[in-house]
Amino acid sequence: GWCVDADGIEASARRFLKVGCWSAQNLCESDPLCVAFACVNARGLSVLYTGTDCVKNCENLLWMSNTDLIAKAIDGGNVKWANNKCYVQSALSGTTGAVHSGGTSLEVTDGSHFKVGDGIRVYTELKTVTARSGGVLQVAPPFAGAFQPGQKVLKITTGRINPIVFKTHDIECPGNSAGRNVGVGCSCNAGYAGSIASVDTFPYYQGSCSAIACPVNSYGLNVATGCNCNAGYAGSVAATT
Repeated sequence: GWCVDADGIEASARRFLKVGCWSAQNLCESDPLCVAFACVNARGLSVLYTGTDCVKNCENLLWMSNTDLIAKAIDGGNVKWANNKCYVQSALSGTTGAVHSGGTSLEVTDGSHFKVGDGIRVYTELKTVTARSGGVLQVAPPFAGAFQPGQKVLKITTGRINPIVFKTHDIECPGNSAGRNVGVGCSCNAGYAGSIASVDTFPYYQGSCSAIACPVNSYGLNVATGCNCNAGYAGSVAATT
């Protein structure tokens, strides 16, 4: 599906391009105003949530200010978008103090992410880091607007440094497990042991389900495929969840 907020609303500045996920990510990372992308629908379209070359809801830039507003993905019953995934650029840091109009410095929660020469974005303002001392960044040019503490600070990069957060955990349960999807939860099949947990990076889950070896006094490939009692022993071995 496409990216939406907690209320299932997409009304944010965006553009559409006929590109695949890899190209969509490259374009989003090289676009200073892009905060998220969704890819790719049945017609090969991806959507970039950006104020650059915007074609829809261009007046709404709230997501540019706060990527936490992007909560999930939905397809709205549109089968063409059913397999789309929503990916969000996560902020590397946030402001701890107010940013003043005409100012050239800002305090951030973690300055270690930034170095002199880095491009950064606060809301829709693009700056270059000219100096850093701990959590204080000096930037140029001066800020045109004023911002309260808590603004997201994103690094502008083409080198895939920005972390990408996956906002839809509808990945199918991996091999030897069953369930609706990774986000809802997966359980190991009968005869397998382990656990599956959702994470925000590819392949969007961690863990696995491994076949249980046949117990003592029995033989076979594993419990899932079947075990038989050794000669001189009686009983049965059945796989359970």
